[in-house]
Formats: sequence, structure tokens, C-alpha cells
Amino acid sequence: SSGINAEYGEMILLVFDFDHTVVDGNTDVKILDVLGNKKNGIKYDHSTGWTEHMRQIFVGCEKQGVTQADMISVLKELEMTEGMETLFQRIKEFKDKIKVVIASDSNSWFIDVLLSHFSIEDLVDEVHTNPADWNGNLLALKRYTTNEKCSRCPINMCKSEIVLNSLTDDISHVIYVGDGSNDLCPVLNLQEKDIACPREGYGLSKKLDTIDVNCSVVRWSNA
Repeated sequence: SSGINAEYGEMILLVFDFDHTVVDGNTDVKILDVLGNKKNGIKYDHSTGWTEHMRQIFVGCEKQGVTQADMISVLKELEMTEGMETLFQRIKEFKDKIKVVIASDSNSWFIDVLLSHFSIEDLVDEVHTNPADWNGNLLALKRYTTNEKCSRCPINMCKSEIVLNSLTDDISHVIYVGDGSNDLCPVLNLQEKDIACPREGYGLSKKLDTIDVNCSVVRWSNA
């Protein structure tokens, strides 16, 4: 809850990654449990990117007869990261001063299912992620965007752009909470008044051990 208190007269922009940050696990990895011992052997091809890999996984799920209910059941086995439930209760107390944004390389359907399951969907103002919709028995996945400007970020998403587009005139500073290497770009672009909150033991925290950033850094193991 570092940096969240009622004394600020202006808004705080609070940006969360989702996997290994809000939820204690990786939704894309967890969903493979629906296939049991029939994991369809699709290998990750770095040249096409992770979103295309997951799109092919979902095609494989449809072929194996995996249903929407099957996926919901598996996703609901995931829990919030320790301390996140308490943090969101605190956000609720000061919600009129906090804009909450999720920036995630998961997908909109997974995140919607879990935000509802955790009963925090009303506390999240914006979700920026890869869009996914059910087309019959297929969870059809698309890229969030095509990133052609930022070499630090994957082809489908630059989280710095998401943070920038989420800023409004009444926001005084940004708090960015994340864990992975794709959270580094937005942290590098934070200002001195902002706060980065990397999860200890994960890729973002390790990268911040070796580089200097303008913002304050507050590490966390539970929220």
C-alpha cells in the first residue's frame, strides 16, 4: 500500500500487471491444465510471438472439446497474490482518488473471469490486454495492438504507451505494480515523483538491481 493515502488532493494512477501480480500464477500457463495429458504439443515460436502461440493453444482446446465452463473451472483455481485482497480493500476506501488500470499480456476474457471471481471488477477502471471473445466453442484471441515503435517491448504491446494513454490532467503521480521483464519499459519512463513496485524474486526486480531509474522503487513480496 506504499504511496496510497488520503492526503493527496489529486488523483493517483495505479497500474497493475496481472499474472504473478494481481493473481498468483500465470493464466496462460494455468489454462493448459484443461488439456490434461492431451497437451497438444504446440511449441512456442519466438518469431510469431506469445499471442499467436496462445491463439493456437485455444484452437487446440476447441479441437479437444474443451468448453468455456472447463476453462472457468481451471482459472478459478488461481488465487490472488498474498496481500492483494487487502490492498484492493484499501483501494476501495480511497477509490475517488485512485484510477486503477490493468496492463497485461494475458487476455480480456481470462481477466474478466478472475476480476469477477475476486469481486474486484468494480474497482478497475480500465483493462488493457489482448482481446478475446468466444466464437462458438473457440476462444478467439487477437493482439492488443501492433507495436512498431518500442524495441524494448513485445510486438503486441508497449506498456509505457498504456500508462501514457491512461494519464489525465488530474493525475499527480503514477504507481506501477508488476513483476516481469515486460514491465521494465513503463518503469524506465516513470518520473521522480512516481513509484515502481516490483515483486521480489521476479524478473523486473532483478533488472532494477542493475540499472538506475528516475522513480522511487518499493519492492514487495506480498502486497
